[in-house]
Amino acid sequence: MSKFKNMTKKQKIMYFVNLFLVIFGSVLVSFGNVAFLIPLNINAGGLSGVGIIVRYFTPEQYKVLVYNIVVASLSVILWVMGRLFIGKEFAYKTLVATIVFPLANALFTAVPGVSDGINKIGELVKTAGNTAGGTTAGNYLLAGLFGGVFIGTGVAITFVGGGSTGGVDVLTFLMEKYLHIKQSIASFIIDGTIVIVGLFALVSVDNGMFIACLTGIVTAFITSILIEFIYINSQSSYQADIISEKWEEISRFVQDELERGATIIHAEGGYKGDKRVILRVVIDARQYEILKKRISEIDSKAFVTYTRTSATFGEGFKSHYQNNKKK
Repeated sequence: MSKFKNMTKKQKIMYFVNLFLVIFGSVLVSFGNVAFLIPLNINAGGLSGVGIIVRYFTPEQYKVLVYNIVVASLSVILWVMGRLFIGKEFAYKTLVATIVFPLANALFTAVPGVSDGINKIGELVKTAGNTAGGTTAGNYLLAGLFGGVFIGTGVAITFVGGGSTGGVDVLTFLMEKYLHIKQSIASFIIDGTIVIVGLFALVSVDNGMFIACLTGIVTAFITSILIEFIYINSQSSYQADIISEKWEEISRFVQDELERGATIIHAEGGYKGDKRVILRVVIDARQYEILKKRISEIDSKAFVTYTRTSATFGEGFKSHYQNNKKK
């Protein structure tokens, strides 16, 4: 609480924005699972995939209850792991998702009115385009694609908010931290393992589940792509090396308007040996076009190179992992 009181107004706004992103992302993941994957028993990995496997072997009247218990229980276990191995700050944001994700599942599956509407979506997905009312391979693919879009977007949004959906995402953070495996790849590995386990478990008792299991692989792939596109791209920034006679004016703009630091590098031209100044600036993706436009206005003859970075850590950007460790 004292840490929150010591925050600046801008930091407090960002805190609540990140908190909202974690909550919103968790709800999106839950919706994608309940509305598109569960109705067709599509196992795309994650806690929902584990829940679907267990749910399949449960009597019809207990399926919803068992699914929610499995997901909630595993969420708590993984939250404890995140608290122990990733850090306090991460665990607090994950705690929110650990609560919101199971609650959203319960809302979408068990609350009258809401669950009825979600069930209608599921029924439409099952029979869409089939006048006979059955479920075709196209229905499975449609459900898998839309489920992957919602889940991948939701997971990526929670990552941008600095948290997790409270599921196996904790494991992807651990794999990135200790094994240096990108989160999108780690997510695909974990989800793929759960899908394969489900393939052997479900197809062994029902050959009709083969299409659902194959669709789950497609969904996991779509999820991984969206995490890569949304989250990884959100972490990227640009390094600009600027050579200009008006470097001082450009430096003032960078520091006063963009609120970024600038590094002055004294260099010598290779052809004539002229003394020059290279102004090095690191900006986020949103400031890229702003800087380009302003440099062209200040000095249209400036020589500028832009290099895209995969991630930038430090003041004004993302915190280092060690900042999140238990103190």
